[in-house]
Amino acid sequence: MAYVVVVPLLVVSLVILYSRRKSSRYPLPPGPRKLPIVENLFQIPRGGFIWLDYAEMCRRYESDIIHLSALGNSIIVLNSAKTVSDLLEKRSSIYSSRPPTVMLGELMGWGTTLIFRPNDDSWKAQRRIINQAIPPTDPKRFHSKQLSATHDLLRVLPHSDDVMKSLQTWAAAFIMDVTYGLAAGEAKPYLPTAMAALDSMSTAGTPGAFYVDQIPILKYVPEWFPGADFKRKAREWSDLRVQMTETAFSVTKQRMAMGTATPSLTLAALEQMDRNQDLAKQEEVIKKASVTAYGGGSDTIVAALGSFILNMLMNPEIQRKAHEQLEQVLGPGDLPSFSDELSLPYITAIAQEALRHNPVTPLAFPHALTQDDIYEGYFLPKGSIIMPNVWTILHNEEDYPEPNLFNPERFLGPDGQISPKVKDPATAAFGFGRRACPGKHIALASLWIAVASILTCYTIEPELDEHGKPMKPKAEWYPGPTLFNHPLPFKCRFVPRSKDVQASLGVSLV
Repeated sequence: MAYVVVVPLLVVSLVILYSRRKSSRYPLPPGPRKLPIVENLFQIPRGGFIWLDYAEMCRRYESDIIHLSALGNSIIVLNSAKTVSDLLEKRSSIYSSRPPTVMLGELMGWGTTLIFRPNDDSWKAQRRIINQAIPPTDPKRFHSKQLSATHDLLRVLPHSDDVMKSLQTWAAAFIMDVTYGLAAGEAKPYLPTAMAALDSMSTAGTPGAFYVDQIPILKYVPEWFPGADFKRKAREWSDLRVQMTETAFSVTKQRMAMGTATPSLTLAALEQMDRNQDLAKQEEVIKKASVTAYGGGSDTIVAALGSFILNMLMNPEIQRKAHEQLEQVLGPGDLPSFSDELSLPYITAIAQEALRHNPVTPLAFPHALTQDDIYEGYFLPKGSIIMPNVWTILHNEEDYPEPNLFNPERFLGPDGQISPKVKDPATAAFGFGRRACPGKHIALASLWIAVASILTCYTIEPELDEHGKPMKPKAEWYPGPTLFNHPLPFKCRFVPRSKDVQASLGVSLV
């Protein structure tokens, strides 16, 4: 078995190495020394916080662009806003595809969906569906759902003994409503499968998490073979993806036929189908676009809100300033609405800092280079996997002084308003070029209204020990492997600030 695997790999690797050397008179970007055959296979970061490993690698080689390779796979890491802009934005025509992934794309089946699909006609069709269903030009389309879901969250938080789990369950239900039109109670039966599917996607999509992505021939190893546990996982995780894709979509389609469907991305897409074209084919595209929207939305809001709550717990002075501004703008018993956003710049700054301080995807989803390119005197080979390091971009000291400090005031000018001179972290937090998240306006609006509402209703305080004294809070983050950066489970207290607000929600918050 080992002979069958190693010999073809040796031949392929040598051919690729030889052709790469002949293909250009320009050198590859700097990076670790490549070993015979395996090249940098054992130097590719794995495990937790790999974005920090790549950042350190870039510092070591004093370059914002570095190169690694493994068994013929060319990997290029972009470690600054400039390199990302120069390549993924200004040269987006050749940097907008996705690299094939064996574990996530082939074995688990996610490769046909919008996030992971190459830049082809199916990708364009799925993106068109999302842009038409949730257009940035119509930001109010889902405001009522966002407000209703936020008020549901306000009722849940004071009774939570695991903030991250409560956020995950709430967000899964909220995004299910936006995507499929299933309200919280109706969505409940579908949530366990959806949440498990997203967890598996996050694990399998982490660069370097599975050797089969560097050694594709391993996909032919039978499931029973020693060390092939990844095949069993892929089969089980693929089943989750299929269930997640089919079940909620079927409910929306059935309700549409009965005339009982509520507004959603899926409903809008079904209503816009061309009845003169192949309906079954169009439905398949809608299914993929919908499951992508669901997957991209729920984990994003969970990670961002978890970061926000944990940082409020660690920074009571920031909470105090936020409470002061909310009291100046809102009347007694009022809950914030989207129309209050311009009057609450400090709240906006807190939401921006939550995105920047611990970005949801510290390594953006990889891009793929579709033709040879030359940049800053370096040769970038066709087929290279392009990995933008969002963490480094959002922790650049020139753009964000003292980047490890949670400081919303960095986004404010002398007049107390949001300063246009400070880079908005959303430009990096939601992807780049043609691969930027098409639903980021929904995510940003959801984050803002949740931040404003939580701070209106509560003071976030530490848990009490057995003697009734506040326990020192700890900020710990899930080490991975994972695509999404989020805090480990933690506890805190949501102390109601006003009986008037409590009455507005119509429930007892104590």
